[in-house]
Amino acid sequence: MKLLLLVSLITFIVIVDCTHTFLGTSVLRPLIYHHDVQYSSKIFKKRVENLYFSLPSVPTNYGRTIQGILAYDKTNSGASANVTQGGLGYNFMNLRMKSDRGREIHYDVYVYA
Repeated sequence: MKLLLLVSLITFIVIVDCTHTFLGTSVLRPLIYHHDVQYSSKIFKKRVENLYFSLPSVPTNYGRTIQGILAYDKTNSGASANVTQGGLGYNFMNLRMKSDRGREIHYDVYVYA
């Protein structure tokens, strides 16, 4: 019983330590943007970069908004990605990515409408 409790606790910690960002839903939503973001590391510093995306102003996008955002961390480090402007329900977003000290930034970013 104690072993089962310990394994469950370790599994929970591993699942919570994930640095991927999932917002909204991608179920039955068309993928409208995909970008592989990669920036080199800065020695002894944290690197902070912004990715700005806006839906193009064409008649087919009239009334569309962002319904899902996925930022997948390919480095599996302590990097973070946060939406600072726009996002779900808007037609634009600003994604702020911050690396670990001395590590690179490498994210796969998907946006669904």
